[in-house]
Amino acid sequence: MAVDIPPAHRAARLCGATVLWNLVIGSAAVATAAITGSLSLIGFGVNAVVDSSVSSLLVWRFGVAHVSGHAERLEHVALRLAGVAFTVIALYLFVQGTRSLVTSKHADTSLFGIVEAVAALAVLPYLAVAKYRLSQQLRSRTLRADSLLTASGIALAAVALIGLLLQRTTGSQSADPIAALIIAAVLSWQGFRALRESS
Repeated sequence: MAVDIPPAHRAARLCGATVLWNLVIGSAAVATAAITGSLSLIGFGVNAVVDSSVSSLLVWRFGVAHVSGHAERLEHVALRLAGVAFTVIALYLFVQGTRSLVTSKHADTSLFGIVEAVAALAVLPYLAVAKYRLSQQLRSRTLRADSLLTASGIALAAVALIGLLLQRTTGSQSADPIAALIIAAVLSWQGFRALRESS
């Protein structure tokens, strides 16, 4: 006999799964980026780490805070933290990507980075869609925003993957910094949306 899990508990589980996945793949991407100098991997990896931090607050929000009455306050805190983090990351990537294009400094190619991006593209769509559907059911703006953060991780993984593949197959020195600038634009948009919704 199947047990019917309350929507809030399902949301907490999904956010917990997001935390675990993003910490693993995000940390691996940042570590690979530190070795290779890939700006697009840094953007993708840090986005995953920030997404996991927001999701960790939502685990609390749909668990303990759901009962204790602090849910709404936690939602605002999570959105504001995400907005600030994305804005800072976007600024960093914009500066470093521009500098890399001007100085012709390029990253090393990384097969491991390509595997990380492909893995993200395989897992993140399920998490994003499941959280979005639950956000509609629970009428939670923050869970919807978190689902969009996860969805943006799909876009960032795709951009990073394209940049890494172009660099590896064509030897293009500008592929990675251009991918980083695209990621910076996406993150700045995310930061703006998160800050607007938190207020």
